[in-house]
Amino acid sequence: MGFAQLYYTSCEHGLSGYAGYQFNAATPGVDQRVLAEVERYTVYEPPPGRADEHPVNLCYSPDLGGYPVVSRIVSCGPDPSGRPGNYFAHSLVGAGGPLAAELWDAAFWASVPVRDPDLPVLEVPGGPLGRVRTDAWVRGHPPELVVRLLSAVDAAVGGDRPVVLVADSATVAHWVAALAHLLPPERARGMAFATYSASPQETFAHVVGVPPGGDLGPLRGRFTVVDPVVGTLDSLPDPPPATRAAAGRAVAAGTAGAEGMWRGAGGCAGGREASLADWHPVLAAADLLRGPGRGVSAAELRAVRGWLPAAVEWLPAADSAALAGRVVDGGAADDRSLADLQRVAHRTGSPELIGRMDRLLVHRCLDGIVAGAAAPAALPMRSAPVREAARGRITALLSVPLPSAGTDGSGGWTPPERAVELLRWARACGLVPSALSLERYGSGVVGPLLAQAPPKGVPEPAVAALLAAHPEVRRGAAARLAGLPRARLGVLAAGPVGALFTGDRDGGALLRELRRLGLDGREDPARLLADVAEIRAGGRAAGAPGAAEHDVDASLLTEVWGRGHGPRAALRTLRVLVPGVRTAPDVAGWVCAPLVAAPPVGAETAWHALAEEVAAHPLRTRIPAEAAWALHDREALDGVLSAWSRTVVSDAGVGGAGPDPGPWSLLDRAHPAPADVCLRSVAAVLLDRAAPRTAARVLGACPAEVFVAYREAAVQRLCDDPPDADTAARVYLTWLGPGLGPERAATVEREVLATALEGWSRRHAGRVRRRLPGEEAAGFDLWVRGHRSRRGLFRMRGGDRR
Repeated sequence: MGFAQLYYTSCEHGLSGYAGYQFNAATPGVDQRVLAEVERYTVYEPPPGRADEHPVNLCYSPDLGGYPVVSRIVSCGPDPSGRPGNYFAHSLVGAGGPLAAELWDAAFWASVPVRDPDLPVLEVPGGPLGRVRTDAWVRGHPPELVVRLLSAVDAAVGGDRPVVLVADSATVAHWVAALAHLLPPERARGMAFATYSASPQETFAHVVGVPPGGDLGPLRGRFTVVDPVVGTLDSLPDPPPATRAAAGRAVAAGTAGAEGMWRGAGGCAGGREASLADWHPVLAAADLLRGPGRGVSAAELRAVRGWLPAAVEWLPAADSAALAGRVVDGGAADDRSLADLQRVAHRTGSPELIGRMDRLLVHRCLDGIVAGAAAPAALPMRSAPVREAARGRITALLSVPLPSAGTDGSGGWTPPERAVELLRWARACGLVPSALSLERYGSGVVGPLLAQAPPKGVPEPAVAALLAAHPEVRRGAAARLAGLPRARLGVLAAGPVGALFTGDRDGGALLRELRRLGLDGREDPARLLADVAEIRAGGRAAGAPGAAEHDVDASLLTEVWGRGHGPRAALRTLRVLVPGVRTAPDVAGWVCAPLVAAPPVGAETAWHALAEEVAAHPLRTRIPAEAAWALHDREALDGVLSAWSRTVVSDAGVGGAGPDPGPWSLLDRAHPAPADVCLRSVAAVLLDRAAPRTAARVLGACPAEVFVAYREAAVQRLCDDPPDADTAARVYLTWLGPGLGPERAATVEREVLATALEGWSRRHAGRVRRRLPGEEAAGFDLWVRGHRSRRGLFRMRGGDRR
């Protein structure tokens, strides 16, 4: 290997062209930046005494101007001008070749200037301080000293405190060469050193030699100061375990055997190793690959275990598999590292190792989870037999009580927090427990816990997590809760327990229904009914436990609308019962109940609309017989009533045979509800549409129940606040009609007009008067005065009658 050479000293002839310190000669082509760095780096400060007794400084830097440079500096006495302290530096520039420390006392070193400024490239095959010579040197010192010193130098190369060796330069050179032979090759070439320095603080090296006898106080703290001759360990720190282990291996191999050790470990290296600690697992792995029983300690096995998941990226698959197997054989595969080793096994593709790691992982993880440990990380199981066995074990842990799980010795189920970890781990491993086991767990554990919860109690987080993540658990829990009394279940459904089932369309249909019913304010009962019907249909389709047989039944209708519902509620319900909604047989009776009872006053329109929709609805075939009777009679009465009302309104027959006799003959045998509604309609026609004289003639000849209906409707309108003035005027004119007859006319005056007048103010009476023709208006005034005189009503609600 060829090196460029540089001579630097104080001389009369050199590259500068003048006398003094300069490069006396150089191999042509060396970069000027390298010359400047070498000049600075090779400054020599001689100690007192004769020049031939001064120490020699063999120094090395891996990077001076971009190149590794090794130099030998010797003291020369006076320079050509007679000035003392001259020195001569012979430097070699270039990479490769022997280690710089091996070149101590080599024959090619020059110490005097030359006349020719051009130096040839120097071929350096090797140096005097080879591995055989340093091996004898190292073995003459305590191994612990060498281990600690080697560790300190390794740390210094890594950026820690530099090491100062207190010894003559020859001893320092031997130590530096021995340490370089013990270090990993790349680390050794990165170790900067100087066998002598008068000012270590200004020497940029990892290892610096200083002569004995000097003041070492200023150096302590910034440097690791060691006197290797005395061999004391006080100043050498105890290295970290990994560093110590690697250094111990190197020292045990010796400088002669270390070369082969590092070369052999290189086959396992990833290329990024630098420090001894980095090499520690690599060395152990290389030993393991040579065969079991090679003295790899438990700590080294653990180091290999931690290093292997990354190393599998560059190691041959067979080597990775062998190392993983030996880690397991050595008992170093603890629970925390199993997932990493499983990844290694899967990367190697070794069926035997994959099965072994999967089996070990399943066994330890399941035992640990049941015992209270968190679910460790894991990969999907690739071994089919292991996967099936694990699935069976998980199913058993969830399906039946554990013999030893109960604290009182009676046994019990896997607790919910353990089940969460168990299922989380199973999901990570690609293991799907059977749906039946999850459903059993929901029924056996989760359901009873929810059933015992207080009305506003929040279920424990593990229970909530199980319900959120596993529909089968929800289904089992819902089945268990469905057996509770409906009132108790309704309370739970309206609280935090019910909230856990709001999104469940499989098992929690009953809870969702009760929650919807329990929390609804009944602002829109029809919407509520439609929602519950949808929930029931979905739950029944999913086979949800406790799901109702029908989407709508009478009990649900009563719960939604309350008791005593009217035609409006029935009508809105009927519009919810669209095709596809499964209705119970009792729904028809509930819907038709308002049809067979007289509707409240003002609800006649809704009653008619309900009747029309029932008649056209598919439910028509299932309505009760009484409702069918009411519908039939309503239709008949409406037809006759419609024809009669047209006759009355047009005043047909006036002066002749009289108006159509009306539906009177049908009323006697009609169902009471449509008959009552018909009577109200007759009264409305006579009050609103018929001419007063026609109304009087009809009222004089109609059955008593028709007259009563007219009278009641008139009283209601005239006694309102304010009274209906138009109707009052028409009733007054009807009362005057000659066809009414004296008896019924007296009834109209006494029970309608006079009764209403008692509540009228003068203003109300005036409104009625203004709606009467002139002659009748005057008569109305006389009637009002006379009636009030007879009744003593001289004071009106609006003030004095006068």
